[in-house]
Amino acid sequence: MRLLPLSLLLVLPLLAACDSSTPPKASAANTPAATTPAKAPAGTGKTPAATTAALPLGARPLLGTWAALDCSDKTGLTVISATSYSAGGKSCDIALSDNKDGTFAASCNKQTLKLTPIFGPAGEGIRIAAGDAKPATVFRCSK
Repeated sequence: MRLLPLSLLLVLPLLAACDSSTPPKASAANTPAATTPAKAPAGTGKTPAATTAALPLGARPLLGTWAALDCSDKTGLTVISATSYSAGGKSCDIALSDNKDGTFAASCNKQTLKLTPIFGPAGEGIRIAAGDAKPATVFRCSK
């Protein structure tokens, strides 16, 4: 019985704070100004968002600069972007596809590439198998 009067004492101040009058109208100073949409920059026509939109889900960690031994040796770098693959001074256009097993596939100059993201003590890496050749492992180069 004692809880009912106590609960009423708690609820009464809340109800007293409620007002049934209409809310105030917004003044002209508080309304946002009309804006025009920003124009896309002239250039290639491809935006970074449009380029990465073509990537399969989970392929973003594959993008970047990689090296098997030394990141300071510019001739030994492997560079993977959303649309190109470059290694050993040669480059080609690619389109990554998800193999649904944790690996990704691409074709480069009629050669099939299988890219497997790996994470180990040496850091983040990719195991790259080109055709029937022995897979090579490369590790991310920091900026």
